[in-house]
Amino acid sequence: MRRKPSTPSRSCSTIASKRNRPRALCLAAFSLLLLAPAVTCRAQAIELSVTPHGGLLTASLSFRWAGAEEVIDSLRKGLESRITFTLRLYEKRRPAFSFAGDRLLSERTVVRSAFWDFLDHVFVVEGEDGVQKTYTDPAELLRGFFALDEVFGFDNTAAARRRVYVSARAQFEPVRLMPPLTLIGLTGAAATVATPWVRREAP
Repeated sequence: MRRKPSTPSRSCSTIASKRNRPRALCLAAFSLLLLAPAVTCRAQAIELSVTPHGGLLTASLSFRWAGAEEVIDSLRKGLESRITFTLRLYEKRRPAFSFAGDRLLSERTVVRSAFWDFLDHVFVVEGEDGVQKTYTDPAELLRGFFALDEVFGFDNTAAARRRVYVSARAQFEPVRLMPPLTLIGLTGAAATVATPWVRREAP
């Protein structure tokens, strides 16, 4: 049963309905096979900013993908995209203990999927917790899908001594078939790209 959005807007609303999948996904399957060899050639990058606030260290991520228009087109054909953000907070070892490597203090992973709802004619972004948001504007979909809207808080005790930093990356699957035509086993490896790890020192 669909839940009424708590903060409705013209382009984005929270929903909890199941995905509406068309049964005829042959065209989508063919499109996936054509697109998969090319996705690894697309330029990708990740932007990371780190700021202290209220005794916490917050990190914000934004993924950049050169083939954004093709992603929108593939979603409308019944394909699914998925992005995984990974953030790690490290504390630098003192010089006498640098041989042991930096200490991992915290790690956070956020996974999101995007697809087209054929019944309501909207784009949907869904998190691992099942919370969904809908978008009618492709540009707003990309902003909501490729950027972390939430704030990640880390203990800022070590940051106050300027000995911590955040490392992050994104893994993106532009084309993933939704069931029942799951060809991920055949094309998933070719259709997955990952940014290099980026690092930002705590200010």
